[in-house]
Formats: sequence, C-alpha cells, structure tokens
Amino acid sequence: MYINIHTHKLQPSENVLAVANLSLQASLPASNELFSLGIHPWDIPSLTPSQIEEHLERIRIEPLFAIGEIGLDKLKSSDLTAQIELFKAQIAIANQREKPIIIHCVKAFNELLQLKSAFKNPAIIHGFRGKPSLMENLCKAGFFLSFGERFNEKTVEETPLDRLFLETDDSKTPIQSIYQRVAEIKHCDLTSLKKAIEENFKRLSAKR
Repeated sequence: MYINIHTHKLQPSENVLAVANLSLQASLPASNELFSLGIHPWDIPSLTPSQIEEHLERIRIEPLFAIGEIGLDKLKSSDLTAQIELFKAQIAIANQREKPIIIHCVKAFNELLQLKSAFKNPAIIHGFRGKPSLMENLCKAGFFLSFGERFNEKTVEETPLDRLFLETDDSKTPIQSIYQRVAEIKHCDLTSLKKAIEENFKRLSAKR
C-alpha cells in the first residue's frame, strides 16, 4: 500500500491510501475517504472573526482524519501573532479530539519549535524542504516530516524512516514516483520504504 499523507486532489487510485486536504467550504468526501480540514494561515486575512469561529466549530465536529493544513507562514501578509493564536487554537482542538495535525510552516520553524510542548498528538510537517540540521531538530522535537515532489536530497537521505511520510500535495506527480525516487536516495528497496511508512501511519491512527 502506498500512503499519500497530504494531497489536494480527490482522485482515488488503486493501492493508494490518501488523506485529502479539503478547503473550508468543501463538502465532505465519500464516507470511506480520509480527509483533513483546518484554517490555513493564508486564509486568515480574508476571514472575519465570526467566520473563523464557524470554521473552528466545523473542525470540532466533522468526522475528519487529521486537522490541517494549519500552521505559520512568515512570507504571507497576515500578522504572525494572529497566526500563532489561531494555530494554538487548532492544536487545542486536535488535542481534545486526539487527531494528528498536518502542518504548513514557512520561515517560522523557531516559532514552531517553541510550541512543541503544546502538541499532544502526532504532528506532520508537510512539504518539507529544509536542510539536514533543521530536520534533526524537528525530529528530536517529535515531529514527522513529509516530503513531496521537491526536497533536499541530503535531508531525505538522512531522515529516519520512523519519522518519514511522502505526499503529492498539489503536484501531478504520482505518489508511486515519489516513493521510487526516495527509495533510491535512501538506498533501500521499495517494499521496505512502504512498510516503514505504513508503520508510521499506524502510529497516527493509534488514538483514533
């Protein structure tokens, strides 16, 4: 089984288990599909306080698999303090619901690491492209890292298998191709890589 931990494309594929990231306005997918839902930091400037509360309430009650993608992004115009407060509010919901979190983080890893004690459930940093030194700090803090179509090859090579996920995000590249490339970089066979990621996925589901 291939596991695609984060995708924006609702395209079921044989032998692929995918977690589809829904927009806040999207209707629910078929009952047998896994999905994540959350207030992305890019959305903050366009939302009123009442809309934010409405979306938070939806996150509290929907039968989602994970909360996300949520997080911090210093390249966007929304106030970082507001981002942090909304991020913390959604982490609290994830803790209450015992749900894993899918994190969007751009240029704000110091702030993310300062929040590490707030996380009570598994958290995955999606689309990670950082250097090995940052990878080591994040893994030591307990985060999982998910790699998509673009990444730092040295970082992928050195990331422990028990901290690793793969994703397509919004790319058209098949998840099978990403698996194959990562297996080559990590000098392991495809079967071993798939088994390791399946085990990681079970850890996400342990409290559900």
